[in-house]
Amino acid sequence: MQYFENINDLNEYYKVNSKHSLIDIQKYSDIVPFRAIQSKTSILGFYKISLITNFEEISEKENTKVILNFVEPGQKYYYPPTKYFKGYQILLHSDIFKEYLTEKSIIKYNFFSYNVSKSLVLTKDEENTINFLITQAWNEFNNKDDDFSTPIVLSYISTLLNLAERFHYHQFKTRKTMCNRISNNFFKLMRTYYSKAKHSDTKQPTLLFFAEKLNVTPNYLSDVIRHHTGKSALSIIHEYIIQEAKKLLISTNQTISEISFNLGFEYPNYFSRLFKKKTSLSPSDFRKSVKSI
Repeated sequence: MQYFENINDLNEYYKVNSKHSLIDIQKYSDIVPFRAIQSKTSILGFYKISLITNFEEISEKENTKVILNFVEPGQKYYYPPTKYFKGYQILLHSDIFKEYLTEKSIIKYNFFSYNVSKSLVLTKDEENTINFLITQAWNEFNNKDDDFSTPIVLSYISTLLNLAERFHYHQFKTRKTMCNRISNNFFKLMRTYYSKAKHSDTKQPTLLFFAEKLNVTPNYLSDVIRHHTGKSALSIIHEYIIQEAKKLLISTNQTISEISFNLGFEYPNYFSRLFKKKTSLSPSDFRKSVKSI
């Protein structure tokens, strides 16, 4: 496991000079020991965007050699051993957004936590667009040195991120088989969640639980489900909990606290608030309304 707290730490490992402590744009061809880092699990204390034009592991499956991937601070990532990469990488420390942009402008992009295995596979037109933006940013970063340079570089990166969001959306549409499989497995796991759980250790179903079962990250699962259904995965999980609660309220004489416990809630008050938020009725009022019919 390798951990690089800041950009300077990583550049020292690469044996390249740092032009700026909070941002860097590099050609992979300029990074001599990159093969050593790509075959180990690594963690960064900053964001990384990579355009890789010869990623063989992906090309065998997708009939392309060009990918764009994103890594957020604290995320474990691993590249399978391959020959030296071609392309660019952008390194961004969150502190740079405190001076030039709000950090929310990068946090809002879910794909930073998708995992390298879910890299964005680029079409030729997408590759040309992204390559143009990164090349312009690289030229500005390395050949200009005035007060305008960093904001201009960040404007190129901001455009890249917005386009990546569009490209991810289109990729979900073209990868229908994969998205349908993930979505179907999610609903299958959810429908059998309580029937397979033991009441003594039942826990409230979470997005993280289903993501781990499906071997994807929570944000990736949430975006797949949103694309497939128009709703967030968390919203669907809550709807499922409420449906199970309604069954117990109608078919059993269990107290609200007992039902809350059986559904995995540690505190009955939290269960009651969620139920009322979704139905506009408290659990006890819902039970009374059903019995009065």
